[in-house]
Amino acid sequence: MLNDSPSGDTFPNGYRFAVHQRYSLDNSWRRPKKGNVLIAGSPLRIFRLSTAGQAIAESLEQNGEAPSSGQLLITRLIDAGALHPLPSLEADTPTVHDISIVIPLFARSENDISRVQNFVAEFSAFPHVVVVDDASPIAFPEMPNTNVTVHRQEVNKGPGAARNAGLTFVSTPYVVFIDSDVQCAPEDICELAKWWNLPQLAVLAPRVKSLKWFQFGAAISPYGATISAYEEVRSPLDMGAFPARVRAGTRVSYVPSALLLCSVSALAAVGNFDESLRTGEDVDLIWRLDAAGYSCRYEPSVEVHHLPRTTIQQLAEQRIGYGESAALLAQKHHGALAPLRVSGWSTGVWASIALGFPIIGGVVAAGTAVALSRKLRFLPDAEKESARLATLGHLHAGKQIASAVTRVWWPIAVLLALVSRRARWALCLAAFVPALSDWWTSRPHLDPVRYTLLRWVDDMSYGFGVWKGVVREGNYDALIPELSSWPSNMQQKTSTEA
Repeated sequence: MLNDSPSGDTFPNGYRFAVHQRYSLDNSWRRPKKGNVLIAGSPLRIFRLSTAGQAIAESLEQNGEAPSSGQLLITRLIDAGALHPLPSLEADTPTVHDISIVIPLFARSENDISRVQNFVAEFSAFPHVVVVDDASPIAFPEMPNTNVTVHRQEVNKGPGAARNAGLTFVSTPYVVFIDSDVQCAPEDICELAKWWNLPQLAVLAPRVKSLKWFQFGAAISPYGATISAYEEVRSPLDMGAFPARVRAGTRVSYVPSALLLCSVSALAAVGNFDESLRTGEDVDLIWRLDAAGYSCRYEPSVEVHHLPRTTIQQLAEQRIGYGESAALLAQKHHGALAPLRVSGWSTGVWASIALGFPIIGGVVAAGTAVALSRKLRFLPDAEKESARLATLGHLHAGKQIASAVTRVWWPIAVLLALVSRRARWALCLAAFVPALSDWWTSRPHLDPVRYTLLRWVDDMSYGFGVWKGVVREGNYDALIPELSSWPSNMQQKTSTEA
């Protein structure tokens, strides 16, 4: 239990504290009956609050303010992903003079050259812009009498090596990596820098949305327009509309390197990007920084745009490349690439239903809720809250299982479907229900048929890449699920996190 002793300005329950920072609550935040139990974060955690902690929680809920004297609780809530800091006028955030720009480039055409030339010209206010030409077929020209340095690699070594090469020219404390196919303005970087207000912060990433088809400067094929509409709602670079602490196994487990604001010293402390990784180097960097005790954050209030793929082949090749990186990442980060993380109880519920025993599945689900209510007797309306948590947990697990079946395990699922009618039904449900549910929720500018077909291409391409990578590397960790017994885990989090 956290026993904070706030002081300063008067807030609810008679406690006084000085306000220095404002915060936003995570969308998972829930405090039943405004009592001493808080349920929030990713993964979901339970905090038991002291009387002072309740005062802090009430202040956060009412006006997003908290005292500096309650920093222990605030820090734990931020680390759990339950609370997110807002920009503070008092914070000493990076300015344009503290930030250099590094742009890795592999130019395939004169259009690529022209686009990047026009792009870097907009960043004349920054002290230094470094364009790293990664042995492009068409060399990027020098830009004399500007703040731009052009460094050409003689051998193509991949984006991680290109970013590391660019870092050798950086003398400012902060650097922004920008991919050459990203559209952003200097104002976007200045706005993002306002959110740099946490100690040990190493990486800050904006939301990367796919460019809409009608925003293209040139004509686009019908296939390109369809893919663009699909990626508006299902781009692998778009981490969603809610801020997050970035960590493996959470709602936002990584952020793409399309645009990253980074601390140069933090990068150096972990050895910068791993040049042995041609893809997944951004994921690896985030996880190494997190393991080293640094903070990595995602802030979707700042948006930049990325050029989408324009053909089915390009989309499939991109997803295959992402999948191939899974085996190498699994070797470096054991367990972080599990295609499925659910409780054994939820697995039992859905396995019973899939095998044709829905009553048994219902009994297991009910039994889980009862067991959970005994673990969480301290909750207000323990039975009701436990039933709610258990139901949401099982529904989330069902979605995750369906995703694993159609995304990573689809070769096995297809083989089983060839010999089992029940497996065919299960595969069809896993392929159609989540896709149509997402279509209904996101409402893309696509009919459900084309959306579902593109989702299948997306998922199956990624899964093919995973299998290709694990066979090549001889490491199958990226195929192995992680099962847990979440009632006992919930109890453990209750005692250690509150």
